[in-house]
Amino acid sequence: MPAPESPESAPDPIPSVNDFISCYADYADILEAPRGVHEAVALILLAAVLNPRVSIRYGGLKLTLDLWELILSESGMGRNTLVGLMYPIIDASRVCGLVRGNTWGSGPAFYEDISKNSDGLFIWPEISQVLRTLNQSNFTGVKEWLTDRYDNTRAPDDITYRTGRPSSTLPIEFRDSPRITILATSSLDWFVPNLAQADSTGGVVPRWLIVRVPGTTKVISKPKKPNTRWVQPLGDRLRAAAMLRDEADLSGVEDLYDDWYVSARKRFTGQSNCSLAMPFFHRLRAVVLKLAVIFEVSASCSLRVSPAAMQRAIDWVVSSERTVFELIQTGLTPEGFAADKMEQKIRQAGAPGITQSELTRAFQGDQYRDRKKRLTTLVHAGKLSFYGRLTAGRKAIVYVHSDFRVQHEKDFPTDTLIM
Repeated sequence: MPAPESPESAPDPIPSVNDFISCYADYADILEAPRGVHEAVALILLAAVLNPRVSIRYGGLKLTLDLWELILSESGMGRNTLVGLMYPIIDASRVCGLVRGNTWGSGPAFYEDISKNSDGLFIWPEISQVLRTLNQSNFTGVKEWLTDRYDNTRAPDDITYRTGRPSSTLPIEFRDSPRITILATSSLDWFVPNLAQADSTGGVVPRWLIVRVPGTTKVISKPKKPNTRWVQPLGDRLRAAAMLRDEADLSGVEDLYDDWYVSARKRFTGQSNCSLAMPFFHRLRAVVLKLAVIFEVSASCSLRVSPAAMQRAIDWVVSSERTVFELIQTGLTPEGFAADKMEQKIRQAGAPGITQSELTRAFQGDQYRDRKKRLTTLVHAGKLSFYGRLTAGRKAIVYVHSDFRVQHEKDFPTDTLIM
């Protein structure tokens, strides 16, 4: 008779999924990327399977589960790798046609694709590249059309081309209102500098739930293999979420939502660039409800939202708020972003300030006239001052952020204020 297996050789028990988002992070947290980025991927997976069949009553309006999530991380964090970890879960869920991978060559090709496949999750590994494509002449009107689909429950108007000749293009007909979920990634250094003015001032950017991934202190020389025992339980839970069909019940969390709404509105209206901030708030006030539904499904596979799920949603949105406030300080323009980077470099120098030669070396890839223009803008905005400092050679120019001006003048009394 064979000897019984020792405890050391017994297989690990199949994990139990008590919360999809947290357990997905347990499965995917094998990289140096922070755990939160895996939670963001799990969140968008749930949004995608819920979107076509679950809705939210928002006063007199009906909200869909449309969610466009943008993950901003440092360059080199392996965004394609971390997104790729979700595919085994999708395969195990047997939810067909969830991820849409088409690349369109023109606007008509895009419309035709959406008319035939009105639901799905789009993956944009670099959002700047997609936005640039949609700004091309052969995609005229597509970005505006796509933007208008967000939370729109009406089927789009059919698109009719010229008729009357044998080679006429057939009209494109839309039977349903598309339910589109998007997961996009980028780095901050790529995202803002590549925005067109219409992207910043129009309705495109405020529709995104922006998830800023902080730097990480984890050191993993070789990525580990994910625990494959999580794959099927997570797939089964994702499939169970895909079977839900109803209007979410948020009656038990209305007070929590009202409290957040009042305080968040005050924070957004208090921004110096209020006109740029408020479009983000107008979208986030609905996004927080969507997130509450998603977090409840993650925890209980129920559409009756609990206070705990609403609080998780609020915590996520408050984190996104901070990123939005950082972005709007740049004016969401390439030039504003470049000036903001220069300001942050000077602020990091603290009370001692940074010399002109050090600042030039830090931004030597920029044209001299651009550096000078940005410094002048920051001075006129009251963000920094510059001083003359006597040295053994020629007089040095020192730039000091306004946060440290008083301390600088105490520590360096012989420096002469120039501007």
